[in-house]
Amino acid sequence: MLEFLASFWYLWLFVLLALLYRLFKPLIKGWFGEKTVLMYLRTLPKNDYVVLSDLILPTETGGTTQIDHVVVSVYGIFVIEVKNYTGWIFGSEQSAQWTQNIYGKKNSFMNPLRQNYAHVKAIKNALSSYPNIPVIPMVAFSANCDLKVNTTSHVVYFQHVSKVIRSYENRVLEDDTAQTVAHYLQDKNINNAEIKREHVEKIIIKKNEIETATAGDKCPKCSGILVERKGKYGRFIGCSNYPKCRFTKPIP
Repeated sequence: MLEFLASFWYLWLFVLLALLYRLFKPLIKGWFGEKTVLMYLRTLPKNDYVVLSDLILPTETGGTTQIDHVVVSVYGIFVIEVKNYTGWIFGSEQSAQWTQNIYGKKNSFMNPLRQNYAHVKAIKNALSSYPNIPVIPMVAFSANCDLKVNTTSHVVYFQHVSKVIRSYENRVLEDDTAQTVAHYLQDKNINNAEIKREHVEKIIIKKNEIETATAGDKCPKCSGILVERKGKYGRFIGCSNYPKCRFTKPIP
């Protein structure tokens, strides 16, 4: 029997790889999305733009935040959050959660503009010696999705990232100052492998808490009690601490 099973080792390997892919699918998709955006960012003139990727910076609360891409230039600093999603994407500037709709199946995720705001704050804290540098947030989505969002901030497709950055033509820094700022951010980057692992684990835990949240559970954002509510588009799960906390999640 053992010999029979051993003869199909490649099937077991396939099953193992499939399970690993399913487990780490969000991270794998995110990695491919970040690399795609990086490809577009590398088309920017190197004399005027310095591209930094996968920065992990300390936060005011003593934690860390991971930033997909930062572009330092004489025109300002661009902070880019990458979302490699498919389906229809609904959301607004102020909503706590955005919604992904794939053939009628809805999934909530944190408003990426708010997520990127935390990145902007980390950049500004790290560059407290340069308080007047404009820091411009941007969220980039895959062309495989259909953006149906209502925002004034930059929410664009991967292929438009460089075009938006190039649209800023007012010089706010000298060339040598931009290079100094870029090196300063690189020095602030946390390269410790253990801290990076802990950061990824926290992201996975938080994502699982949001996906499995039901009425009666604790809110994954503020630890308030989640309750079932009724809104314009039907019933949903929300935080009892609303409006102080605006966590929401559709009911499957």
